[in-house]
Amino acid sequence: MPIDLREHDPDDAPAIRPGTNKAAIIKLLYRDTNLAYTPAEIRDLLDLPRGTTSTTLSRLRDDGLVGRTSDGLYHGLEHRDDLRRFARSLVQLDDMGTRYPDSGLGPGDVEQTGSGAKTELPRDRGDQHADRGAEPTPEDWATSIDTNAGETDSDRGER
Repeated sequence: MPIDLREHDPDDAPAIRPGTNKAAIIKLLYRDTNLAYTPAEIRDLLDLPRGTTSTTLSRLRDDGLVGRTSDGLYHGLEHRDDLRRFARSLVQLDDMGTRYPDSGLGPGDVEQTGSGAKTELPRDRGDQHADRGAEPTPEDWATSIDTNAGETDSDRGER
């Protein structure tokens, strides 16, 4: 499928969901891009089904996400900083899951947001600002309303 280059941002995170075989392989191969693994080593290290490993590696290679040497070893690509950051985020997600096992969040709850993401204002406040990209001015900030204006401490029963 062709990609519209006017909207394409090469720094966007790859479209790989955490918790999938693709994500597990990316995480392994991008720990150290100087190390390469056979499909059997990857399968054993990640405890993946036999046919799944080769198929997933082939797809990752075809998509330009991993490299393969002439003798069949798979490795992370040195120039893919975006994938290195993605792999690092997967490690951090695993660390959070280890530290907080009962958080109620799983890999399916994680939303990937690319660098082209836009900040959205809540609908009830969206019409207040003519320029949605600008920072609010001090006049737009919420002001404190003193509901006890004009009362003294004795009126409120305080000493």
